[in-house]
Parts: sequence; C-alpha cells; structure tokens
Amino acid sequence: MRGRTMYIIIAGGGKVGSYLAHLLVGKGHDVAVIEQDTEACEALSDWGKALVINGDCCDLGALIDAGIEKTDRFAAVTGDDADNLVACQLAKVRFNVPLTTARINDPRNEDIFHKFGVDFALNSTNILATVIEEGIIVNDMIPLVSLGKGKATLVELKISGESPVTGKTIRELTWPTGCVVASIMHEGEVIFPRGATVLNAGDIVVGLVAPEAEEQFRRVFRKG
Repeated sequence: MRGRTMYIIIAGGGKVGSYLAHLLVGKGHDVAVIEQDTEACEALSDWGKALVINGDCCDLGALIDAGIEKTDRFAAVTGDDADNLVACQLAKVRFNVPLTTARINDPRNEDIFHKFGVDFALNSTNILATVIEEGIIVNDMIPLVSLGKGKATLVELKISGESPVTGKTIRELTWPTGCVVASIMHEGEVIFPRGATVLNAGDIVVGLVAPEAEEQFRRVFRKG
C-alpha cells in the first residue's frame, strides 16, 4: 500500500483523531472522520481537508456515509473501548476492510481486541508507561508501539555523532537475531533501507525488535 493514496476512515475526531487526520492528509491520503461531538466536527469542517461525518461510528449509516465500502484502512481512536471494538468489527466483518487499527484506553481490554481480530490494537497506556519508565533510564531508544501481545516492539533511536554506525552501511554492521531496521528518517525524508544504505549522524532509525534483542540492538549504536 505504500506509495499510493489510500482512503482512510478515522472513528473519533477528538484530539487523537484530529491529529491523526492532519498527519495522514499531510502524507497525501484521503481521510474521512466520524465524530459525535458537534463542536469537534465543526473544527474539522473548518479545516476543510477531510470528509467529516457527525454521527456514531458504530452506526451503519454513518459508516456508509463516510465511505466504508471503499476504504483501505479503518482506525477507531475514540475514548471508548467498546465503541472502538464494535466499529472495527463492523469494518472488518461487515465491510471487509483490509486493515483495522484500534486505540485501547484500558489495558485490561487488550486481549479482547486481539481475540476479535483487530489487526493492530494499540495500548496507549502501556506505551506511555514504557516510554516514561525506559525513556528515563535509557534515553537513546524510545519504544513506540508494542505488537503481537508484546512479542515485538517498534522502537525509535537517533544516531549520535559519536555512534560507531555513523558512515557505515547496513550490510557492514552485525545485527542481532530478532531485530530488523524498518525505516530511517534522513533529513526529513523516510528511507526504507537496503544493504547499501548509509547511516548518518542525526538519522532517526525505526527498528522492529524482539524483547530479548533490545539491549543488543541498542549496543549496535553505542560507542564502546
């Protein structure tokens, strides 16, 4: 799906949904937002770059009005876990949306989302706790998203000028088992690396790392 414009529906137009809409439109995608709150809808409508539906994301009529029958991606990011789960279920089962993503507000509900087939269930509370806990201890690598019930974590790491990887290609480095470099942000551009890709000071590396490989992955970028 990368490299082409997608049609994406966001259920929830509060702070999270609004930010997500701005981000996705900025990346060139077509976005529709379903939101019950009239004031939030008016703010998004004034922005004028997304289709805004004032309605319930669990209502078939609102979903159809938003274009659910043609959507490539569906993200439910309301503050209510029940609404997020039901909306994703409707998108996946009733309308065969290829990929659904849900925001989880209560960590205790995470297993339910996975059980009912939500493709990506993001536990914002656990992610925030991990960032706070690990970010204070090791501020060079920040966990972004926990995937597969904790079997892997998407992490972000900025390369310092003193890092031993600076100036080297991906293939020149020895990478631990259980990790992969997913992307590199270089001077504002996203790069999907190959073996010949050179790492530079200031680059932001995003890696997919298994829990047992996190420390080894971090050491690749450390001096000494």
